[in-house]
Amino acid sequence: MSMLAFMSQDVSELIGDNMNEKAVDMYPQTIKNEELPADKAEQVGKEEELVCMEIGWMETRKQTNPGNDDCLLDKKLDHYFLLLITTLVGMPNAGSCSTGPPCVPRNFKPYNAKVRQFGNDWPPYGFTMVGRERLMNFRNAILEVNQNNILGAIAEFGVWRGGGMIMATAVQKHSSTATMKRDLYVFDAFGEIKGYGNKASFLSVSLEEVQNHFRYFGLLEEENLHFVEGLFNNTVVEWVTRDDPIAVLRVDGNFYSSYQDVLYAVYENVPAGGIVIFDDVMSHPGIMKCWEDFKGDQELPENLVQIDKHSAWFRKRKVGKIDQSKKKTEIPNEMFFR
Repeated sequence: MSMLAFMSQDVSELIGDNMNEKAVDMYPQTIKNEELPADKAEQVGKEEELVCMEIGWMETRKQTNPGNDDCLLDKKLDHYFLLLITTLVGMPNAGSCSTGPPCVPRNFKPYNAKVRQFGNDWPPYGFTMVGRERLMNFRNAILEVNQNNILGAIAEFGVWRGGGMIMATAVQKHSSTATMKRDLYVFDAFGEIKGYGNKASFLSVSLEEVQNHFRYFGLLEEENLHFVEGLFNNTVVEWVTRDDPIAVLRVDGNFYSSYQDVLYAVYENVPAGGIVIFDDVMSHPGIMKCWEDFKGDQELPENLVQIDKHSAWFRKRKVGKIDQSKKKTEIPNEMFFR
């Protein structure tokens, strides 16, 4: 029995009455739909109102309108996916860590639903640190390319404990929109990376650990699931000449060089209508610099749509060859910070 199947037997026993109430406060718009059975996961009735995800941050945060290029439809959650998201971002009763000191028990703090919603803390025992908003963005992006029959794989570069791609795999396995078989690529170093300082041990997760996390949710045995281990500059080389399309590309690399390696290798593989997500572009100046350089050098028309304090996405409109000669050989000084 997978962990989600076990947990579905009685959510309140595992979260606790108090924490379950907090989780409901965090997801008020989703609870109405929880009576849907798991085998009907993500099934949406024709009467469902079209609502876009909010965009921007702080005073600029707003609701956009369906049909706008900055609109990503926010599909309702059923009980299975509500529970999955709550588990992946970290249970309320498991506490919280700030992104500064090492995330060890002596530094744990009380859980804050608003902070976790936007991924502004680190979950001690969660499976992703992106928070609910970015996880929902990833899910809704996959649902959109499914709905629009956009060809290609789902690929995430930089997965930590695997939570984002666990969500992606679950969507493809349980969603009624997943009529097209897609390859699912999980790219990560799966080990310590220079530049993380005293955060290295917390951020370093082995391939075996991540695969075990997929197993907990009953998702490891999917035949189209591919784990790619190594630094991006080594693992993406073959993609420069590969034609395999990527319908949803999500990058969480923290460094200019990491983003540049991915963009020059696989951006060309994203078809028109595909969705590109940058996890740390709004809060890491080096990542924004990489995107601005790439966009300018390749003469791309796409504009970033801000998800929250850290992240942004866009829908690809222009398809063409990437000029590999524009790739920078001298990388700006890089630091990891958040």
